[in-house]
Amino acid sequence: MWRANAGLSLLEYVIGLAILAIVLVGAGLFFVSQPRQLDPVFQFRAVSLAEALAEQVLAVQYDAANNPQAQIRCDGGECNNAPTAAAQANPVLGNFSVVDDFHLWCDDNAITGDALAEQLKLTQQQLYARYTVETCVTTNNEEPDAPFKEVVINIADQNGSDISFTLHRYNIR
Repeated sequence: MWRANAGLSLLEYVIGLAILAIVLVGAGLFFVSQPRQLDPVFQFRAVSLAEALAEQVLAVQYDAANNPQAQIRCDGGECNNAPTAAAQANPVLGNFSVVDDFHLWCDDNAITGDALAEQLKLTQQQLYARYTVETCVTTNNEEPDAPFKEVVINIADQNGSDISFTLHRYNIR
């Protein structure tokens, strides 16, 4: 009596596992790459938020010791390179009077996008609720009398996507 082969052979089993592994790796790579792709809406809102913030950075003095009317650069070359006391006590945009005040939103002190949009008087502030904004101000420590400060504006959304802008704020000459 002849018996029908009811099971899978070892070769069929190994080929099936290989095909399944290839499909799972392909699907995994697809889903892993999704958060890294920047959404055009995210880019547009991030740029508008960064642009409004950059205008504020350009509107304040380079340093508290500057005298733009007399064209005196940091009171004879001595720049403070530190946030003002008023901004340190209450780090909101209305208290920022020098570029270094923006450093108060650096690292773990990032401001939420909707709070910044409210301070910048942007319309539809709720659209920026899922963003965090970080501004870090650095000076060249090797050359403390350098004529500029670098302001890095980093905007991130809750999905981990981020976009950075670098602004150089020059001292008066």
